[in-house]
Amino acid sequence: MATEKIAMGINLRQNKNKTNAGYGKYYPEVDQQKTLSLRGFAEHMVNHGCPHGRAVVEGVLLQITECLPELVAQGIPVQLGSLGIFYPTAEVAENGAVPNIAAMDGLNPSDIVKAIHIRFLPDSTKLDNLCGPKFKDACALELRNIVDTVEVTLNGKQKKVQTLKPIATAVAEYKSGQPASGGTGGGGSNPGGGGISTD
Repeated sequence: MATEKIAMGINLRQNKNKTNAGYGKYYPEVDQQKTLSLRGFAEHMVNHGCPHGRAVVEGVLLQITECLPELVAQGIPVQLGSLGIFYPTAEVAENGAVPNIAAMDGLNPSDIVKAIHIRFLPDSTKLDNLCGPKFKDACALELRNIVDTVEVTLNGKQKKVQTLKPIATAVAEYKSGQPASGGTGGGGSNPGGGGISTD
């Protein structure tokens, strides 16, 4: 039985950098929803036919969150099946480049490494390709809002807030001759509503 895909919202944000070649154009970004907790993820798995109860699934996921960083911290990449590989990379500290072999004598790696990052490389095999263009095929996309960041005064303080205007509203305003920039439009999973996000 076919399962209907739940749409991923795509918002558009205008490039306001006057020195950029794309100035004035609108670029897509994902309308990200509220982050799902580990418990919520476990419940989702159980609701998708997992034979184990939520407590068992949550326990396994919790163990993964503890063991995976431990292994990656040892320089061991971890592949989670057809999902992909978690692996470490080193970020070079400011002036951390080693000029020559002589400078390596007695070198402390902590002096040249600013940070270690956990990275994720999605599976790219033909069977389970989760890389960009192919993963897009697994998504049902829908246009939602024009996103803008503006400064407002809240409780006497200047604060940057995100405004959302439904694209359908902006198009209708454009056709009627009204300005379509800015906006107080809807947000998140409510593409037809209105409001300002201060998150």
